[in-house]
Amino acid sequence: MIKGFLTQNPACQKYQFELSQYLNIGSQITMESYRHSSHTTSDKFPIVKDKLLLLLLSLAVLGAILQITVGGVVRVTGSGDGCPDWPTCYGQWIPPLDQQTIDKLWTGSPTSIPRPHHVLLEYSHRSIGTLLGLTIVAAVVRLWLRHRSESVVAWLASAELGLIAIVGMLGGLVVLNDLDPALRTTHLFLAEIVVCLGVLALVAASHSRNGSIGDSSRWIWGRVSNEHRSALNLAAAAAILSLVALLSGSYAVWKDAGAVCTSWPLCGPDLIPKSGLAWIHMSHRLVSLASVIAVLLAGHRVWRLPNTSKTLRAAALGSAILIFAQMLMGAANPWTAFSVWARAGHLSLATVVWIDMVLLVALILRPVSRHDHHMMQTDSAQSITTG
Repeated sequence: MIKGFLTQNPACQKYQFELSQYLNIGSQITMESYRHSSHTTSDKFPIVKDKLLLLLLSLAVLGAILQITVGGVVRVTGSGDGCPDWPTCYGQWIPPLDQQTIDKLWTGSPTSIPRPHHVLLEYSHRSIGTLLGLTIVAAVVRLWLRHRSESVVAWLASAELGLIAIVGMLGGLVVLNDLDPALRTTHLFLAEIVVCLGVLALVAASHSRNGSIGDSSRWIWGRVSNEHRSALNLAAAAAILSLVALLSGSYAVWKDAGAVCTSWPLCGPDLIPKSGLAWIHMSHRLVSLASVIAVLLAGHRVWRLPNTSKTLRAAALGSAILIFAQMLMGAANPWTAFSVWARAGHLSLATVVWIDMVLLVALILRPVSRHDHHMMQTDSAQSITTG
């Protein structure tokens, strides 16, 4: 009788409905709090809060740029034979830096005895590579011990570590094979890939994919929104062209074609080069022109994209500034009679342009800052708890 009264009475039915709604909301809040607490428990130390790891990854990128820059100085100053053996230098881990000892230990041609500054430059290049390798080792160990769930970052850093070891051994082959141009170009190419992997690892650690990217499609790996796809294709093409331009310039130098054309933008008064070396040099300039156009188009396209982060827009703006600076540095080579600073700066800036293009690609694929996302999750959890 009581049950029938409760089910038939409209006022009681209203109270029953309100009570069930209240209990349902309460259970949802409880479940949300549980999910958040379990997520926090399983990820007590988010990668974005690991300042030491982010510092190591950043130092790895900066160290790789520095190593390539010093390698460029070694190249343009003719210091590649500063240490004629490998991995030691004149059979010693600490090389001699006085001319008398160098003369005594030198076994090559008497007309090509290196000077102390040649030894110091080559030894510095090797030392920076060693420190870079140790930095990457520390980052990889920390990743696998503390952030094993971040498999993308861990594998990128591990690949970077494996490749830097190969680069080091290839550097030894370059020294032992009388600085062969093909080996030197391969050595530089792999060093640039090390920088690429370092940038990708750093971006993967600090940024993530957007959880809701609307209409999207696959792009090599992962997914990208359709409105960003054309910009991504342009940035990838610009990255490839900038790397090809960089390598073609280095190959021209190692083939003794770097200083053949003493004017700019043409090679002397003739529109068509007259020698094989001039063709090698002008081929580099033509590839560089294509890369300049591609970089400017990619930067402009990314700048106009909707729903992009400040970091991505800064990288897009930086691409225009860097490519114009690189053009001026390239022109400064013949204008300054191929001075050391112009030649070394040209390679260093080319590396930075390449890195900027890789950064554009990485940030389009991972547009969301982990730090901002983590702060939003924290604020949301606090509001649920206080509510």
